[in-house]
Amino acid sequence: MRRHASGWVTCLIALTLAGAAAAAPVTRTTLANGLTVLAVQNDSVVVAGAGLLVRVSALDEATYGIGSRAILQQAILTIGHQELTGLEEVASATISRRSNFTVHTDHDTAEASMGVVIEELEPGLARLRSYMFAPPLTEETFESARELVHQGFDSTHRSPVQATYDLFRAAYYGSGPLAGPLDGDHEDFDAVTLERMQALHAERYTAANSILCVVAPLPVADIAAAVERVFGDMPASEPSAPTPAPALPAEALVEVSGASDLGQSSVVVGVPMADPAAEDYVVGELIAQLLDGPGGRLRRDHALLQSLGLAIPSRLLETHYPIRPLPIPLTRQPYLAVHALCAPSNIERTRAGLLRQLLALRTGSVADAELVLARKRLININALSYLDPSSAAVHLAQREALGMPVETDTEYATRVAAITAEDLTAYALKHFTRHAVGLQMPEM
Repeated sequence: MRRHASGWVTCLIALTLAGAAAAAPVTRTTLANGLTVLAVQNDSVVVAGAGLLVRVSALDEATYGIGSRAILQQAILTIGHQELTGLEEVASATISRRSNFTVHTDHDTAEASMGVVIEELEPGLARLRSYMFAPPLTEETFESARELVHQGFDSTHRSPVQATYDLFRAAYYGSGPLAGPLDGDHEDFDAVTLERMQALHAERYTAANSILCVVAPLPVADIAAAVERVFGDMPASEPSAPTPAPALPAEALVEVSGASDLGQSSVVVGVPMADPAAEDYVVGELIAQLLDGPGGRLRRDHALLQSLGLAIPSRLLETHYPIRPLPIPLTRQPYLAVHALCAPSNIERTRAGLLRQLLALRTGSVADAELVLARKRLININALSYLDPSSAAVHLAQREALGMPVETDTEYATRVAAITAEDLTAYALKHFTRHAVGLQMPEM
């Protein structure tokens, strides 16, 4: 009981800190060159965090080459780490923790973040500008980045979850750039050229196509002045028009492959969600929390667990539960997907059981107690995203990029608390109209 009480104390402390971190309003301005700037005065932190997003989508890679964004971001990461650590070669992700400079390639954006002490905010922003907007894209940096992306692909795809997830994406999107792995595959990487990557950078990595968010214990006017001094002289341009997203398949699709190193079958089943810019998107986030966690529907469904046909010792279930929701992708065409491992002979029972849980929301079966728990989980997860100023900056910039409300933690919590069981039913009836399946089978 003592350990349990300690866990609750830790959780409450985290919530208190997160609430303080997100209490200040977000101020939005636009520089003359088109750069969107979000500034937050957060006096509960002792360092400054900056997040810089470029609106460059996986859909744009039809022009520049699939995998070009990943190679470019890897080149930016390597160049930044070399300068910040004084190393000539970068071989470990550990260096990102030392330098506090990170990059990420998402579905509709490319991102970078940095944390600095207050006295170094302006030099830190200058580094961020240099790394993202003026990296030395030479043949040497290009080849080095491409090799690291090759290695990263091999590393992530050793996981059956990742490979099955890629199959699910192919089934969900049907065709086009989004139907393959998010960053491309080996064949795609080899087809990208330095010239195309340079064109991607020159045409998309512009001030008008970017969002900068700074969270710091400084007055907003001081943050804005620092940003103006560092980024104000960048060339002005028109923002790139978003590449239209293709229509999703009208029917359920299934993608299947075999794998020699699998002991069980690996299944991902998913359904569409609302566009992040839609008013009801947050309802889908709440549904995900209704399914997730120790008290969520997927864990409470013992019939679903038995339908997997697996013999798992009870002592392992808490840490190796064979069913779990996957993170909701931050994209214009998101989905709610669940992964499960099952016996090869139980594939159809597993698919039907996962789909039953997803479609049960359409029947108005949500109890008050589970709705209260799901609200608490979602509010807590959102609050924790504000604890670190760099993470908070990226979080807010992402919401701005996708047309979501850029709001304080308190405002978000108020919206979540107002969601009713009837809202969940209406959401599921509106959006859960088809499903997609990715399946990996053990090769005999």
